[in-house]
Amino acid sequence: MKLRHLMTAALGGLVLSCEGPAAVLAQEAAPVVQPQTAITEAHRARALDTLDRRLAHYVMHERTPAIRARLAERRAAYLALADPEAFRQAINADLLAVSGDKHLQVWIEPRSRDEVIAEGPPPTMEQMSTEEARNGFGVRDVRVLEGGVGYLDLAYFSGHPDAGAAIDAALAKLAGSRALVLDLRRNGGGGEAALKRLMGHLAPTPMRLEDIQMRRCAPDPADPEGCVQDGSREVQERHADAVAAPVFPTQPVYALTSGGTFSAAEAVAYDLQATGRATVIGEVTGGGANPSIAMDLGPWFTVIMPIGEARHPATGTNWEGVGVQPDVAVPEDRALEEALGRIG
Repeated sequence: MKLRHLMTAALGGLVLSCEGPAAVLAQEAAPVVQPQTAITEAHRARALDTLDRRLAHYVMHERTPAIRARLAERRAAYLALADPEAFRQAINADLLAVSGDKHLQVWIEPRSRDEVIAEGPPPTMEQMSTEEARNGFGVRDVRVLEGGVGYLDLAYFSGHPDAGAAIDAALAKLAGSRALVLDLRRNGGGGEAALKRLMGHLAPTPMRLEDIQMRRCAPDPADPEGCVQDGSREVQERHADAVAAPVFPTQPVYALTSGGTFSAAEAVAYDLQATGRATVIGEVTGGGANPSIAMDLGPWFTVIMPIGEARHPATGTNWEGVGVQPDVAVPEDRALEEALGRIG
């Protein structure tokens, strides 16, 4: 668990709509050991104080005053919660209520940062690659279904540099298929490496993905953990990888979604839908589009802080708060059946 946690910290600098909430994935991938006695009221107070300062980085800066006001109003109630998980959930409930942003969340570390730092340097890229390989770089299932239909089920999008080769290898097994079913129903997001390589295989030339509008944030001389925003944005264009021989350049693509499809997985479904490249089948997705980074709130807590906003050039908007709306709405457990029926 330690290696996995450090690996996501090392690889997932940007976690989001395009880079995926890697820190969130790490927390969801393994049970968190609740250090009930180790996390003191002083730790919780420090987390609240640091969160208030970290909010200077929040991309939706116009919402920050209301968020800060709610946190200040509820501070005593939070600190009265000795259970760290109850403390975290209470803060997150208010963050969501005020911001409406599903990426803006506080998480508990499985081990104190002080303890991890004392144990030495983070894992090497080679160690991280080994760990990712054990997880198949996010490839949960790949096979050719009856009738020559390719099926790819991705658990998450790996951000490791070797993930592109893993996606190439998975899709090579589906070469010659007359259609692709891309199962994102149990995919909570992830990293850009796997995402951009996958998208490179789904069109004859690299398709344009959503642009990322990053907030401009200058250092705050009065607070090293804060920043000063001027309200402007820096736009970063994103494109799929250039792939020499795309496996599905023109064949029909069907993306399966559920309410649990989130972040980077939503980006894939949204981009394919916005460009008319795929039919989305299933349920409305989770609704988390803002690219984010993980910031520490002391030795035990982390906040996932959105610092950018995704905007697709074809739609001028994104799926934040509303989710990706399926072209064919069916319960998630019927999505695969529906896709295969449409393929014929």
